[in-house]
Amino acid sequence: MDYRKAFIQTLKKFGIPAKSLALSSGVQECQISQFRKGKDLMAETLFSLIAALPSDAKIYYFSLLNGESMLDAVDLRSLIASMSIERKSEVLNLIASSLVENEAKTESASLARVV
Repeated sequence: MDYRKAFIQTLKKFGIPAKSLALSSGVQECQISQFRKGKDLMAETLFSLIAALPSDAKIYYFSLLNGESMLDAVDLRSLIASMSIERKSEVLNLIASSLVENEAKTESASLARVV
């Protein structure tokens, strides 16, 4: 995938507004906007933007560039080790919610078969 499209998709996927990325990267918000619309950036500016992305967004961005699926590109053990305790808690809550949803779907399907 093209690096610009991958960048735009990454920002959308992770809900990263240009304003907050501008603040964390030191790149002007108008430059980010122009880049999204097709204007090229200097490599140093692009590197600053990428460096300011959260770790999971960086991994996602580079996996898009490599054409890999997200799970193939991620070393989960290293990713988890680098997370803050708050982020680990968030991940555990997401896993628990997913398991509860799957269990509810399985129960609904079982009940539907009985009726």
